[in-house]
Amino acid sequence: MDSGRDLFRKAIEFRGPDRLPSTINVNFNFLHEKDRDKETRIRELLAGSLAESEPFLWCWIDQEDRRDGIVRKVDEWGVGWRDDGHGMITTHHPMEDGYERLPQVHFPEPNAEGRFRMADARLQNRDGKYTVGTVWFTLFERLWMLRGFDNALTDPYFFEREFMALKERILEINLGMIDRWIERKVDAVFFSDDWGSQRSLLIDPEDWRRLYRRDYARMFEKARNAGLHVWMHLCGNIEAILPDLVDIGLSVLNPVQPQAMDLDRLARRFGGHLCFNGGVDVQGTLITGTPEDVRAEFCRIVDRFGRFRGGYIAGTSHSIMPETPLDNIIALLEALQAFR
Repeated sequence: MDSGRDLFRKAIEFRGPDRLPSTINVNFNFLHEKDRDKETRIRELLAGSLAESEPFLWCWIDQEDRRDGIVRKVDEWGVGWRDDGHGMITTHHPMEDGYERLPQVHFPEPNAEGRFRMADARLQNRDGKYTVGTVWFTLFERLWMLRGFDNALTDPYFFEREFMALKERILEINLGMIDRWIERKVDAVFFSDDWGSQRSLLIDPEDWRRLYRRDYARMFEKARNAGLHVWMHLCGNIEAILPDLVDIGLSVLNPVQPQAMDLDRLARRFGGHLCFNGGVDVQGTLITGTPEDVRAEFCRIVDRFGRFRGGYIAGTSHSIMPETPLDNIIALLEALQAFR
C-alpha cells in the first residue's frame, strides 16, 4: 500500500496511486446539527484519510483577543480581523487612506523568531505523510487587505508606480517564505488568491497576465525547481487564466466550485495535465441533496478527474457549511471509502 506521501505524489504526478487521497475535513463546532452517534461515525470514517497527510502547515504570528464570544486580532501586517462565530472578516486595512501610510506598515520577516515553531513540531512527526507549507493570502489578497478591495483593483491605473513597488515588496517576502519551506523539505507549497466571482475573473484576463502572471511564475518556479508541488486555492470561475497557471507550473487546483465552473469542461481541457482537489458542492448538493445525491455526485467527480492514473484528490468545493446534514457528510465519506 502506498504511504501517504507516495499516495499524494502519485495522484498529482499521474503515476497510478493505489487508492484515492483526500483532504476532506469536518469542523464539528461549526455544524448546526448535533448527534453523538453520527459524529462518531464521521470521525471513524475520517481517521484513515487524515492520517495520510499532515494538515496544511501555517506560520502566522498574530495578536489575538477573545472577549464576549468574539475573536478580534491584528495580523503581523497590521490588518484587523473579527470573527463572531461566522468566520473571520477584515475590519481594518492599514493603507486604505493612501500610500503615504506605507512607512507605518510593518512588513513581516520570513526568518522571524518563532514563526515556524508549530510547523516544525508537526514536521518532526511527519512519518511518511505528505506535507504542505502555506503562503496564504499570497498576492492579490494581501494587496487588498492592505489597501482595501476597491483600491487594489484601481491602483494599477491611478497609482501604478506605488502599486508595483508594494506588489514587489510582498513578492520578495513570499519568496523568502518559500525558501523557508524548501529548507524544511515539505512536499508542496500551497498559495491562495481568490481571483474569481461566481461568473468570471474579477479583472480582465489580459490585465491579469500583464500585472500578475510574472509574479506567480517566479513563486511557482522557486518551488518547482526544489522539487515541490504547487497547490493553489482559487475560488470562483478562474478558467480564463487556468491555462496560464498550468503553463507556469500549477500542480493542484483547489477547491473547484461546480456552481462557478463546468466540471466536465475542466476535465476535457485540463484532465491529465492538472490535478484537481475538491468539487463536491457545498452550496447545493451537500446541503439540499439526499445522501444518494451526494454519493452519485462524488462518483461522477471521481470519474471526471480521476481517470488519468491519478489527477484527483477528494475534497469539497469549499468548507462544509454549518447547515449541512450529518447524514450527507457520512454519505460523502462512505463514498470515499469505496475508492480506498
